[in-house]
Amino acid sequence: MESRKRGYVNPASLLALLFCVVLSSHAWAQDDGMSFGEEEVEDISEVSPVAKFLEEGKKLYGDKKYTEASLLFYKVLQEQDVTADAFKPEAQYELAKALFQLELYQGALQYFGFVADTGDTHPFFLPALRGLVLLTDVVPEDPVLMQHMAKYTDYYPAEVPEKYRDRFAYLVGRHLYNELDYEGALKMLSAVSTRSPDYPKARYIAAVTHVADYNAQPAVAAFKEVLRYLTTKKDNGTLTEDEQNLFDQTNLGMARVFYSTGSYDTSLKYYGRISRKSHYWPVALFESSWAYFQLDLYNKALGNLLTINAPFFDQAYFPEGSILTAVLFFYNCKYERVRYVLEDFEDQYLPIKDEIDAVVAKYSEDPEKMYQWLLDQKDGGENFDMVRVVNSALNDQQIQRKLTLIKLTTEEKAKLSKMPSNWKSSGLATQLDGDLEVAIGFAKSDAGVIAQQRLERASEELQNLILEQKKIQFEVARAEKGEIEADLRAEMGVEANVTEANVEVTDEELYWVFDGEYWADELGFYIFNVNSECKR
Repeated sequence: MESRKRGYVNPASLLALLFCVVLSSHAWAQDDGMSFGEEEVEDISEVSPVAKFLEEGKKLYGDKKYTEASLLFYKVLQEQDVTADAFKPEAQYELAKALFQLELYQGALQYFGFVADTGDTHPFFLPALRGLVLLTDVVPEDPVLMQHMAKYTDYYPAEVPEKYRDRFAYLVGRHLYNELDYEGALKMLSAVSTRSPDYPKARYIAAVTHVADYNAQPAVAAFKEVLRYLTTKKDNGTLTEDEQNLFDQTNLGMARVFYSTGSYDTSLKYYGRISRKSHYWPVALFESSWAYFQLDLYNKALGNLLTINAPFFDQAYFPEGSILTAVLFFYNCKYERVRYVLEDFEDQYLPIKDEIDAVVAKYSEDPEKMYQWLLDQKDGGENFDMVRVVNSALNDQQIQRKLTLIKLTTEEKAKLSKMPSNWKSSGLATQLDGDLEVAIGFAKSDAGVIAQQRLERASEELQNLILEQKKIQFEVARAEKGEIEADLRAEMGVEANVTEANVEVTDEELYWVFDGEYWADELGFYIFNVNSECKR
């Protein structure tokens, strides 16, 4: 970069500037009339025509005439004269600010991104950080934004304004976790203070990071911090819907950690804390069935599996449930029931696998068409089983973030058509429109790729379950011939012809025999009276 610095201030003097904007609907813009600040500049009116464009643009910006200001800043960037190069860094920064004020956030992100990509040699590198932080309030799921912010990790916390530090640490920590940088993620996430509304989410992701790094003890400690924080809010009646979901996710995370360490009773305690009204309740019912199986509580495990087959959970997708059911019957030597369950599994899930494979093969070379297929299925596909698979895939946070980004970018593209006519006919408008079109295409393509990966994983999981099905069928044949191993036989039921499980009923409960009809208030309380037919 040339040594001349006319048209912008020395980098050191810019550290004191606050990059703020009045946004009444945004959490960070509700105090004292925040603004981006005014830069001190030299008198350059007699020096260069380009400098005059820049100075006039800043005056227009100060008068809140953002459309006119943005055109002048863009004009500076388009100048080919070598003397213009000295003014372009400031023009980039000023144009980003103007686009932000026009609520053209993708455009603002692009120009703040130019500054961030240049690095600390750019005179507006540190002021641009404030713009990136503000953008997280309006395009929070944009991966490009997160990549730019991560460039400032070495400047945290000294160069990050105090009021933005928690938000910065949480978002960058989450980004580093997604990038599999567990050490960096934990460092940033641990910096989020208890005062921040992002604190419980930061501790949750820290716990998940420990789980991914196979560290159960610190994972449990972090999960407990989340539960303590949210329990206090719940007791005070201030728990939001999103926090309730996080509360359920955390209990689910605790249950999984204790299951993985063999603490099945403790695992069941946390599964039991997930509300019947929760989106995660069917997951808790299914996963707790495995814990009951490990504790030889076969009747309760089968009762949970019966529950998730109720029509109330018709959108649930648990193909592994059939395999677990077959295993439970196998351990009770009910071989005819095993065959029946496995045949039903084959009839139901083999066609699903075939269709998944066909879809992947059809759209593997065109991710955007895969994305469109995904939306068509979500909005009412004809194959009910495939809709369940797709809805399961759509629960993936990466896909959700892509769908949010596509929505926001499409809305921003529509804003361009509502701008003043002189602005719409400008080179800046043409460039931004083209960039948005490309961004939408990339986001759709990325969503299609992720969807394909999820479908391929679903197919692989079904293939593994099919292999398990074959193994169980083989073991059934061996068992009937008396060829199974003695240690496996010892684990199986102890007596033949046990006619009924012992069902304990409290004074507040009634015992009813299931007649094939499901009732909502009975869900989660079923106990399957399976009689063992095993002989020692």
